[in-house]
Amino acid sequence: MNEAIQQLIKNIETKKRSINKIRSKQLNNALIKDDVRSFVFNYFKEFRSAYLSAGLIEENLNNVDSAMQELLRCTQKSTLKSVYLRCLKTISQALYNLELKSIVPIINEKRNITDDLRYQKILDTLIKIKPSAALSYEQALRDLQDTNRKSQRGTAVEFREALREVLDTLAPDEDVRAQQGFKLELDAKGPTMKQKTVFILKARQAAQNQIKPLTDAINIVEELIGKFIRSVYERSSVATHTYTSKEEVMKIRDYVSLALIDLLEIKL
Repeated sequence: MNEAIQQLIKNIETKKRSINKIRSKQLNNALIKDDVRSFVFNYFKEFRSAYLSAGLIEENLNNVDSAMQELLRCTQKSTLKSVYLRCLKTISQALYNLELKSIVPIINEKRNITDDLRYQKILDTLIKIKPSAALSYEQALRDLQDTNRKSQRGTAVEFREALREVLDTLAPDEDVRAQQGFKLELDAKGPTMKQKTVFILKARQAAQNQIKPLTDAINIVEELIGKFIRSVYERSSVATHTYTSKEEVMKIRDYVSLALIDLLEIKL
């Protein structure tokens, strides 16, 4: 269900980009209006039905329902472009809240996973801003506690995924690309984690002596995970290297956690 929510949010971002390309104040483009109508109808016909079929609470949909209805009304008359964008933003926020409501009960069932205040504060913050990142971070912490686990490759990936999702949330690709003088790094298909980190810190008007330590930490995370994944494939005996693997992933955990504390401005 959370994948379906994320797909709706991605669709909203696509529509916002299309609407922003319209130069007039009023949105009278028939193709865009039809696309918006289809989006609303799909929500009520497909998503809403699937949500209720999954046994989830209908009351949680109230805010999304209202915002979707308002968006549909926009297409039925001559409406300012800014009103469309405001409606879409409201829907996005309602969907994020919906995602949070569907995940929090799962997380709360197994909340006390660590006595370390740093990790708990990171988890608490992630739940609020990006629940799917919270799940990845929590899963990685649990994997490290599992004494019977033979492979830590998935654990390393979960830590990286939590960091990537936070960076994507705080620094969307299109915003990073829109910076004056932006250039893709060699062989990169999109902004790198380091470029997103610099974007976030510059937006906060951080000094250069604050930017460098965090970007260095991001580079170390990438390097550690890359080396770790390569080493997994090179090893012939998993059992022989299980303890070494765990030590390596614990280093990844520490660097990812330090980066998240800075990015999320967590006070310890």
